[in-house]
Amino acid sequence: MDLTKRVGMNIRAIRKAQKLTIDELAEKCDFQAPYLSDVERGERNITLQTLTKILDALKVDPGSVLIPEIRGNKGPENNKDELLKLLMNTLEDKNEDDIRMLLNVSIEIFARLQKN
Repeated sequence: MDLTKRVGMNIRAIRKAQKLTIDELAEKCDFQAPYLSDVERGERNITLQTLTKILDALKVDPGSVLIPEIRGNKGPENNKDELLKLLMNTLEDKNEDDIRMLLNVSIEIFARLQKN
């Protein structure tokens, strides 16, 4: 996945975790909602200035959208709902066969972990 799509996906996951609508975030950033939607889908190559506005509106640091694993080490942001949303966003553009394969692999991993 290219950086533009990954950043957009992470912005969307953070927005949803904060229970903000696209319209609410767009208003905070002084953007139009369709523009922000394009950003979240990775269809817009944004500037650092635009990214800064979004980060400020979400009240997160750049690592939160560039390296989302950093978020897993911080207090209240690390919860099951947020992790599930990130997982769902990761799978959003995958086809049914890929999702089924991931499910089967996950089932196998958890089965082996339970045996140990």
